[in-house]
Amino acid sequence: MECKSKIKKSRVKRLCIECSDCSRGGSLDDPTCMRKILNWLKRNRVDEIQFLKRDFSELYGKKELGILTEIVDIAAQLEENKIWEEVECKLKEDEERYKKFLRDLIKEFYSNPVRAYDILMGVIKQYQMELGERWERKFKYRFRSHRDTLHEHGIESYLFVLEEIKERVEESKLIKAYREGKHKELIKPIIQPVFISSYIDLKLPENSELIDFYQVADSDIRIYKNSGDNIYFVNPPELWLYPEQVGLLTRLNEYISREHSLEVIDPEDARDYFKRIGNENLPRLTNGVSREELEKLSEIFARYSAGYGLLEILFRDKHIYDIYIDSPPGSTPVYVSHEMYGTCVTNIYLTEDDLERLSSKFRAISERPFDEANPILDMDLKEIGIRVAGVREPSTFDGLAYAFRKHRENPWTLARFVQKGMLSSMAAALLSFLISGRCAMLITGARGAGKTSLLSALISEIDQRDRIILMEDTAEIPTTSLRKNGWKIEHLKNQAVISHKRGYELPPEENLRAALRLGESVLILGEVRGPEARVLFEAMRIGAAGNAVLGTIHGSSPYDTWDRITNDLGVPPTSFKAVDIIVSLGYKEEKGYIDKSRRVMEITELRKKWNRNPDEEGAFFDLMRFNEHTEREEFNLENSEIIKDICRRKGISWYEFEELLSIRRRMIDDLVENSREFEDILEIDHVAEMNKRYRILFNESEIHEIYPKWREWFSNYLKELRSRNYARELRQMRMKGIHGS
Repeated sequence: MECKSKIKKSRVKRLCIECSDCSRGGSLDDPTCMRKILNWLKRNRVDEIQFLKRDFSELYGKKELGILTEIVDIAAQLEENKIWEEVECKLKEDEERYKKFLRDLIKEFYSNPVRAYDILMGVIKQYQMELGERWERKFKYRFRSHRDTLHEHGIESYLFVLEEIKERVEESKLIKAYREGKHKELIKPIIQPVFISSYIDLKLPENSELIDFYQVADSDIRIYKNSGDNIYFVNPPELWLYPEQVGLLTRLNEYISREHSLEVIDPEDARDYFKRIGNENLPRLTNGVSREELEKLSEIFARYSAGYGLLEILFRDKHIYDIYIDSPPGSTPVYVSHEMYGTCVTNIYLTEDDLERLSSKFRAISERPFDEANPILDMDLKEIGIRVAGVREPSTFDGLAYAFRKHRENPWTLARFVQKGMLSSMAAALLSFLISGRCAMLITGARGAGKTSLLSALISEIDQRDRIILMEDTAEIPTTSLRKNGWKIEHLKNQAVISHKRGYELPPEENLRAALRLGESVLILGEVRGPEARVLFEAMRIGAAGNAVLGTIHGSSPYDTWDRITNDLGVPPTSFKAVDIIVSLGYKEEKGYIDKSRRVMEITELRKKWNRNPDEEGAFFDLMRFNEHTEREEFNLENSEIIKDICRRKGISWYEFEELLSIRRRMIDDLVENSREFEDILEIDHVAEMNKRYRILFNESEIHEIYPKWREWFSNYLKELRSRNYARELRQMRMKGIHGS
């Protein structure tokens, strides 16, 4: 039966062959299929070939097709040049016989290149032997017949052409691999269930070194290093399903499409709905499905029917904070920003179908257009804490592209940043002291430098007795976790930069004026972008009723921040005097690594005695500067005006300030050191307890008594954690024993 095929054109040209009813199953391992494909490639060119079966598909990508196309092109060139015409024999019947064989041999390379090569080598060996025997007879008996002489000249000409063909085909990757016994590994398809339209490349580049391994939900994650690049290698369970399990999911999809009305489901609730109906209906379609298998199959079904497919694995990895999908779809892998390994290329390739499906889902959730008339999308997936930025034609040359920014469920803490090498414990202690001194602070840096993350860490240093008013256009600060741990936060939503709901959300400047009327509060602005800058600096000038004012802004240095605020955002230059501290974030290049790590580069005090240009008049005073040559932080605190002012307001001496700074530094060092045993001790719930105990001791004890008392309390805290962990492990062991029995 002839298999139906069609060309699917998107950014990648793919030949799709329907093999559901084919007795041969559809695979390049089958000689008939290989012959048809090679003859098809002789006349056409595609980027991919996919054999579609009922439950599985086999996908051969550019690399595999390039290998086949190479041998087809060699055969086509030999055919075009009519290489057989180079054979010359005095006996015409020999010449025609040789020429016919060569024409047939070249055609065989379009059917079975490996078999054709074997035939070629066999014939060369045969005629080399025959020619050698004739020459041996000539010298042994010094007698040759006229016919022998004619035949020798014909064989020499024939062998010359055979050797020329051999030389050409042995240049191909396929024949080279065949001679090494590796050709079967060279053309291996990506085999996966048909419900996965994207694909996962499970073939590792040569000389890849495994540097880490962990699990995300039910998927194995491996990190490899290859030629300086890091590879984020995903191995999800759906690739290892038994044929019966894939068939069961196919029947489940057919059953639900037939029996359930799905158009009324809220897009945000669809995934949970599909998982639930999967759990309910799978037992009806098969007998003896275990609870574990039921949960696994329902999860996979929900992931690909109403979820985000393979992206869900990346969304759920707590080590990933950015995910990028560049256009054109399917031609480049997804890549991620990993908190430990920097930029990593994944083995996931999303097709145009995948991205269009995502676009439809995002339109339904956000109720915003995303099409050629509105080619830019900016939205939040609140249920999973993801910010989505999308762009498509005509704003791109090559179709859809996406960037996903993950919001951390728990806020960063200064101790966590110290562990990651973003700053030292001394710099963290300094920032903590400045927050306690109710400074007006701007965090500046490039996109992705960690401004919002540092802002959330500084919020965790604010006294929990203070009320906080936080304004954002996109909910990036994890307020739920902060509130749960005792902070009082009023969260206001600003109108997004890209918004199609004019009049529904308030512009930032109006929201900010409303916030200033909400009473005495610490004021935090997620990002300073436009007209609200004037209102923010007005709030800073009056000190927001004596409380700290924090905000983030794009910039690269204190001067660049001043220049942008005054020249781009229209704030009067002297209004910039309201800022007390500018924290500059940047990237530090690691020796021997391609990736760059995020870092606090400067903590700069803005002095007030200047008139026109703070940089020219020496108003920028670095309390801390990271020296990129020595890779050390350099501090200059003795001449700080803002620290002296805070000490005066707190009623402490300079010696006491240094002692308090040392206490905070040692506390952070203790947290980081013990994170080797308790990884989550750097999270907000534990840090909140540490800071609460510190404030109690600060109010009740002499300064020299604070750290010893805190250290004693901390030791007891660690003992309690060990006891809780032991009890939890014991319960888990008992549960495993129950399930095992």
